This record gives sequence, C-alpha cells and structure tokens, in this order.
Amino acid sequence: MTLPEHFWWGCTSSSVGAEGVAPAADWSRWEREGRAPRSGEGSGFGTNHADDLAGLAELGLTHQRITVEWARIAPRPNQIDGGAIEHYRQILRSARDAGVEPWVTLVHGSLPGWFGDDERGFRDERGVKLTWARHVDRVAEALDDLVAGWVPIEDPVGMALRGHLLGTRPPGRSDPEVARDAVAGTLDAVWEAWRLLRSGSHPVMAVFGLPPITQVGSGAADEARLWEQVIWSSWIQAVRDGVLRLPGRAPLEREGLADAFDLIGIAYDHPVGITADGAFAAWPADGRTDGSGFAPLPEELGMVLRRVAEELPDRPLVVASTGVATTDDDWRSQLMAETIDQVEAAVDDGVDVRGLSWHTAIDGYEWLTGFDHPRGLLTPDRNPKPSFDRLRPYLRG
Repeated sequence: MTLPEHFWWGCTSSSVGAEGVAPAADWSRWEREGRAPRSGEGSGFGTNHADDLAGLAELGLTHQRITVEWARIAPRPNQIDGGAIEHYRQILRSARDAGVEPWVTLVHGSLPGWFGDDERGFRDERGVKLTWARHVDRVAEALDDLVAGWVPIEDPVGMALRGHLLGTRPPGRSDPEVARDAVAGTLDAVWEAWRLLRSGSHPVMAVFGLPPITQVGSGAADEARLWEQVIWSSWIQAVRDGVLRLPGRAPLEREGLADAFDLIGIAYDHPVGITADGAFAAWPADGRTDGSGFAPLPEELGMVLRRVAEELPDRPLVVASTGVATTDDDWRSQLMAETIDQVEAAVDDGVDVRGLSWHTAIDGYEWLTGFDHPRGLLTPDRNPKPSFDRLRPYLRG
C-alpha cells in the first residue's frame, strides 16, 4: 500500500438520500408533483444514525460527510427550527462518540423552496450576501464545536446547471442565460461561505463535480469546449487567478480567492460525452452504463487527479465522492479496486491526495431513480456487501 498513513476512508450522502426529503425543500415539490420518486426516510440514517455510525467505525471507516439540510433548519424565511438544529447536533455527537470525523455539507442538491423558488436562490446577490451568509453563520455557531470540517455546497457548478440548464433538478429550467447567472451566483455562494468559515478552527473543502469532457462525433468540438470552460476552467481560474470567466459574460474579478479553501474535493463518477447539439451522452459509447445512464471509467479519475494537481499545485486533494449505481455487486467490486489503484498511482506520482469517500455508505434514495439503482457499501439492513472486502485491507477495523 502506497497511500499516506493517515489517509481518509469515508462516505458521503445528501440529506435527501440519507433521511428523506424535508417538507420545505424544493425537491419535495418535485416528489409531490410526480417528477421524482418518493424518498420516504431515505436510507433511514436520520433515525438510525447512532448505530449506523458506530457500525461504520467498527468496519474501519474514519470520515463521514453529513448534509445539514437547510430546509429543515429554516422551513420558512426567518424561522429557525431549534429541534432540527438539535437533531443535527445529535447526529454529530453520534459520529464523535463512534470515533468518526464528521464533515458537514451545508447544501447538497436541495434548497428551501422559499429560497430557491421564491427568492431566486443564488442568482440573487442579496440572497448570497444576506440570506445565505446569515445561514452559514447560524449553522457554524450552532455546530462548530462538533464538526471536523466544512463543505459549503456539493458540486456548485453542477447544481446550477442541473437546475437552470439541464432541467433535471429544481427549479427545472432550460435557459442558458439564467444558467450563467446561476453558475456565477452559486460559485459566489461557495466563496462567501469560505470567507465566513475560514475564521473558525476547522478546514473548509470546496467540492466540484469533475467529469472529463469528450466530444462525440463530428461537429461537437465547439460544444465540448464550451462545457469544458463552464465545468472545469471557470472555478479553477477563479481560485488560481481571482477572475471568474464564463462564456458570454465579461470576466468578473474575485479578489481574495488566490488562497481560497484548505482542500479541493473532487466528485467523480464517470466521464461525459458531448454531442454536436451540446447534449450529454455516455462515453465511451460502448462502455457499460450504470443506473445514471453513463459509463464509469476509473482510469479517468487518475487523469482528473493529475490535472487538478497540475492546475492547483499547492492544494491538497480529496476524492470527496465516487461510486456506481448498480445492483451488480461484482461490478461494483471491480470498479472499487480500479478506483483505489488509480488513487494509489496518483499518490505515487506525487499528487497530494488526502482521502477517498464513497457515495454512499448505506443503500438509500437517489435523485431521479429512487431506490432502484443502489450505490451503498452496505445493504438497507446494514450488512456489508461482498464488494466491501475490497476496502478491508486498507481500513483500521
């Protein structure tokens, strides 16, 4: 084994996947309207967290990323649910009691409906600088004594694109101009959270979804370059140079970003092909696809790690989320082994990778597919799948 002695082994999940949707969340409306399967209680982690975290620690996992659902803490504007805050404090206590390091994610895929739908979400500067900033401060004050680290927004660029261009998440729009505003605003929200949280005693990790982009067929080169600019270059250039560049917009100065974030997290499941009309397609075309409709390819993760390390040479990296949506556990086992091999090879090449988190620990709810394409390392009844054996040589348990 060539990984560092204190390498992280952990898991992550959205609040929707782990404990079901909050009634006040924008995703709840989608469930009620039949645009997505019902999430129920997700994996049941919300009520079973003490036993779940103790079990994960016994298996040897060291870190758990826990989403603190904004729509539970603030179901209405200017209304704080003290019971929800205590609920999350108890989850974090359970992690600490089990010996698991809890990293708190503030937003993972869902927003309060009153913020995302009624107040334009992160597209509104006042929403970022006032409403969001107040929420970040409030959560930090309430939970700071129990957390190990912070993640402001899971995959901010992807979140903005899914909601405002691809139409696969609330509010379900397909408007390129609005999508540009949403990307810029969501990135600004991540940076605002960094500015506020950095004054505390815990590290802050920015997590970006980074699928390699490949043009599919003739005539797709310009579209592929466009997606490359939005998904990759926008945030990298902003963090490295302090300038946010998005297609069709004038460059925006972002002073103070040259030293932003203690770690860079990479969310990676599969590469993406881009067709001549700018649509996403599975790549390679003959690759085996999982429940997402895309083809996992662990060797591309190695390329992603090396590229980010080259672009941002002074930033420690974490594979913050990776996994496969499938009922074929033999395939999961194969992909896990190849993923670990890629991380080890990157470390051997001098890439500073600090940890790896699987999405997810326990089979639960996935956004548009419900419970049909599980991603967990453990079954719903909390038994490790045979694929978990791939991890055992690395774990402390």
